[in-house]
Amino acid sequence: MRPYRSTRDLLADIEQALAENRPSFHHSPLEKVAGLLAEGRHYGWVGIYLTLEKQAATPLLPNAVHPAQFEASGTRKKVIVTMKIAGREIGFLNVESNRENAFGGDERVLLERVAGLLAKFLVGPGKYLIRKAAEPEPPPKAAAA
Repeated sequence: MRPYRSTRDLLADIEQALAENRPSFHHSPLEKVAGLLAEGRHYGWVGIYLTLEKQAATPLLPNAVHPAQFEASGTRKKVIVTMKIAGREIGFLNVESNRENAFGGDERVLLERVAGLLAKFLVGPGKYLIRKAAEPEPPPKAAAA
């Protein structure tokens, strides 16, 4: 098992992964962040959920479950941190652990900082996913007669 990593070191690695922004077919910067958190703090599950705020937050994927309604097998403790930019909710960082006392003050600071970094990354210039999801749906085309 890898050693428990300090908040400073983990944040530095997450900032670097997001700054590199080299997505490929088999890997994305979001997967890298989730992996760094899971390995660095021994979390059982790390999920990054994206939402769009219209009247109320709605999942990007149809029929998706809100992270508060889902738990991985063996979860004892769970923390959900909202990712926001300028008061606009853009998603959630969901972290779960099979340890009873997994989330102390240091963990909360870490996860809030990571949620802030993810929010800035997702809405930054050229972020196709967020830009595309925010576009209004085109009106339905009339059927040809």
